[in-house]
Amino acid sequence: MSYSNLRQNETTLTEQQRPMPVAKSRTINPKAKRRKILQTAHQLFVDRGYHRVSVPMIVQASGISTGAIYNLFGSKENIARTLYEELSARFMFCFEQRLTQHTTTYGKLRAFTELVFDLTETDPAMIEYLLFMRHAEFVDDMSPILSEPFEIVRTIVKEGIVANDIKSGDYFACSVTYTGAILRPVLLHLEHVLPKPLKMYSEEFINNAWDAIKA
Repeated sequence: MSYSNLRQNETTLTEQQRPMPVAKSRTINPKAKRRKILQTAHQLFVDRGYHRVSVPMIVQASGISTGAIYNLFGSKENIARTLYEELSARFMFCFEQRLTQHTTTYGKLRAFTELVFDLTETDPAMIEYLLFMRHAEFVDDMSPILSEPFEIVRTIVKEGIVANDIKSGDYFACSVTYTGAILRPVLLHLEHVLPKPLKMYSEEFINNAWDAIKA
């Protein structure tokens, strides 16, 4: 056997003995995947409405597989419910932080209003989802006016009536009067009707809402 043939045989044997490279599996952080699904669904729900969004739409917009979405959430309803719970928790955390800075009825209601106005400008999708989505479509016995932030507002109003800060009457009606005066300009802002930024009107809107219920 020639030297060249011997070398060729040795090279072939060496290549055959060399272990094949193992393909690295592509892994995606489950938390990042979950966050991507929620962010995508959030925007779709706000833009299209809950019933006009399907799981395939979320798959296409997020790039996350159908199987992964069902493994993480089980259904579109659970995605919407999870969003509501997490956004509500975020809102309540911010609201409770601001409440600690106030002791008067006016100050507490103002804290609520300023937070709503601030978030309307900085995170409009969050406010639209929390305050204007039809939550009863995916959360049993739930509607915006019965959500936790408004429960606190009603408690503040009820205590304000007892303290003679708010005119006597049905506390639920007073709460609706106040929140209605606040949510209307928020909706106008989201619909791009207000000619100026919401914050430029905030003082007047807050005073008008307070004047409507104060004693």
